Amino acid sequence: MAGVQVGLNSLYYAVLTSDTPLAATYNSPVAIAGAINAKISPKSNTETLYCDDGPDETVTSLGEIDVEFETKDIDLNTQAVLLGHSITGGVLIKKSTDTAPYVALGFKSKKSNGSYRYVWLYKGKFALQEQEYQTAEDKPKFQTPKIKGTFIKRTFDNAWQKIGDEDHPDWTASTGTNWFTAVDGAAPDPLTVTISPVDGSSGVAADANLTWTFANAIQATDVTAANFILLKADDGSLVAGVLSTDSEHKVVTFNPASNLAPGADYIMVCTQGVRDICGQNLAVASIGSFTTAV
Repeated sequence: MAGVQVGLNSLYYAVLTSDTPLAATYNSPVAIAGAINAKISPKSNTETLYCDDGPDETVTSLGEIDVEFETKDIDLNTQAVLLGHSITGGVLIKKSTDTAPYVALGFKSKKSNGSYRYVWLYKGKFALQEQEYQTAEDKPKFQTPKIKGTFIKRTFDNAWQKIGDEDHPDWTASTGTNWFTAVDGAAPDPLTVTISPVDGSSGVAADANLTWTFANAIQATDVTAANFILLKADDGSLVAGVLSTDSEHKVVTFNPASNLAPGADYIMVCTQGVRDICGQNLAVASIGSFTTAV
């Protein structure tokens, strides 16, 4: 069952060191302890063309994205990095010439069904925060800092945010494990596949399972009989069976419903309809043949 957001934790930032049409590079993500609240407010600009006394076309473009987060505390080291200040002898020095770097901001939010939503904002700068102090009173009052920033799209790929849900059918455990270890900023490797039995094999056992092993995790929704096919070569008849994937969505296994015919030729096909989790399709269909043992 789909869940709704009920929490916020694991707030991270990563300094963006380069953003070109070829790649975006980041330093390793750094945790900001004590996440309380995060607010993301994209702005859009819409223009409508009028002709023949009425609206005819409308175009919407993304503007800047306002971001604000609140934490238990923003320590001096974090302030220095996010705002371009310096620290000397444990003292934060702020200068009018300081320039905030571009950073990525990531976090995860617990959902009511127990799963998590993961988020990265790719490129933004934070501004000087308001400073407010209050004397202690009879009733304690927490004073928690907020900091605001403005985010934009990356030059590399025009992306400004990515979101992942643990309860999505294409989600893999490694995606969550690696979410905060690095910020992606390079073009993904092409989607390729190897097959077993290898093309041209002979003497294949009649009860053998067939496998397609992909370089990248693929979308589970593409593992269908329309994309993974086994044919008997002499008459083109389809072989019935069951498809399954491993937990990382990289290996697809076809288990024939019954033993294959002895000494027969078969053709195994994976179509270009298969996509990886980055949305890339196979460049060409994978077609291999094999012969079963007599």
